[in-house]
Amino acid sequence: MEKIAAAIMANLPVGLLVIGGDGKIIEANPSACSILGCQIEGFVGNSWGDIFLSQEENLEFTEVVLDAIQKETPKIERITPYFAPDGKKRYLSVISSAQRTKKKISAIVVIIEDLTELYEMHEREKNILAINHRLASARAESLIAFARSVAHQIRNPITAIAGFSRLITRKADKASLEPLEAIIDETHKLETIVRAVAEYSAIAIKKVTPTNLWVLVEDAKHLIQDHPSIKAHAPSWDTECPDMSILVDHELMIQALSEVFINSTEFNDINGTITICAKEKGGDVTITITDSGPGFTPDGLKMAFDPFFTTKAVGAGMGLTRAKRIVTEHQGTIEISNTDDNHGHVIITLPVEPL
Repeated sequence: MEKIAAAIMANLPVGLLVIGGDGKIIEANPSACSILGCQIEGFVGNSWGDIFLSQEENLEFTEVVLDAIQKETPKIERITPYFAPDGKKRYLSVISSAQRTKKKISAIVVIIEDLTELYEMHEREKNILAINHRLASARAESLIAFARSVAHQIRNPITAIAGFSRLITRKADKASLEPLEAIIDETHKLETIVRAVAEYSAIAIKKVTPTNLWVLVEDAKHLIQDHPSIKAHAPSWDTECPDMSILVDHELMIQALSEVFINSTEFNDINGTITICAKEKGGDVTITITDSGPGFTPDGLKMAFDPFFTTKAVGAGMGLTRAKRIVTEHQGTIEISNTDDNHGHVIITLPVEPL
């Protein structure tokens, strides 16, 4: 059995230290020595306190062991930085467990795993995402500035055309009346588009605060309770949200959610159900909105977020475009699809705490 135990210790891919009740290190496997940068002779038989407590740069590492001694919990687990004797900084997963006999510590088992490579990979991914977000934001700002300028330049001519057309209509004969009314109708459409572009270009995060997720969803539903589509379709809401807070601009995010809710309602069955489900995983919150309607058309799946795309008789087709802009401003994503049974499905993913 001793040979088997020795073979296990020698081949464990994670580091293992066993500290006796007197504070001396009883066992240290090769992985622990490699990770911590010390020869086995420097560990076994020596006091762990003499080795580690004097290392001010590694206080977080030693605190995991101290907490196991001081707190009567089954185990303490943390990811901590660690500076090896060669000066290299590593990131370690450290699990310490104090074994007690009659409330006295008989041994402390410390398991160490080197997560440096994984941690650095995550940091690189985070930096790349941050750079991509800044580049995307810069491109978006250029387009928004252009759209704002175009909207401003078009608004005055449209107003003039609509105003003069109304004046001429008062004195027009029957033959001229129909084309003049057509001009007025088209200027109304242009005014709607210009207003939509102006609203889109004005979107900007003003104040980010911790907001309860359930409250966010309920506020969005309350905002649209008098919308014609909501009244006409009278949807039932089936909501499942964890009791948690996320960092968002509250007013903007309820606008984004309300746009998605309206879109889902407009393509939902009369008195159909809209299911809202939110889940937290890995620092992100995923909100899914599923209706009971016929789902997105192939064109809808391709173009739903494109400005001015709409399958409705009225409207500028900017609802989901605005929603996407708001979600993107919060460093999130929004996607659409059809469920297996061909119902519309919108997925919003937001970081709990944006970078």
